[in-house]
Amino acid sequence: MKKVPLKIIAGKYKQKTIYSTSDETRETAHLVRGAVFNMLYQITGTGLDLFAGSGAYGFEALSRGLDLVYLNDMDKVAYQGLNANKTLLNANAIITNMDYQKAIEYYQKSGIQFDYIFLDPPYHMSISPIITLVAPLLKEDGTLICEIEKKSVYETDLMVIKERAHGIKKIILMKK
Repeated sequence: MKKVPLKIIAGKYKQKTIYSTSDETRETAHLVRGAVFNMLYQITGTGLDLFAGSGAYGFEALSRGLDLVYLNDMDKVAYQGLNANKTLLNANAIITNMDYQKAIEYYQKSGIQFDYIFLDPPYHMSISPIITLVAPLLKEDGTLICEIEKKSVYETDLMVIKERAHGIKKIILMKK
């Protein structure tokens, strides 16, 4: 099992270190994370990091202004790491350990909606059906943030408000 340190870039947890613990997750470089949050500017409300891994997107979002974040990862080691990172930061996070489809179903049945949803699924997964599934979880003025391979093609009924390439990755911001 790996234990890769990741720094929170800005906000109340600035320079605090969290850890990626699962060999099954691919962490977002801090430069890409920084670019995402520069595109978002100021954030408030509730967020979801559906394929959380270490929770870097979710914890960064909490650090920069979110009130609450839901973190989900189906990998057991990542789930344990998320809980350890939550404790380390004393963060306001709710952590689940489910397949992403079951997690989406759980949030829908619970009536939970989000101001921000971060999607950074494994690159072998098609993003289009995931976007379709999570779109109803967005609040009316909510933002969906997707990180995909630059060469990936996607379809969506959501409005793309920003799209930027960063090395081999592409970041897409969408609204209803």
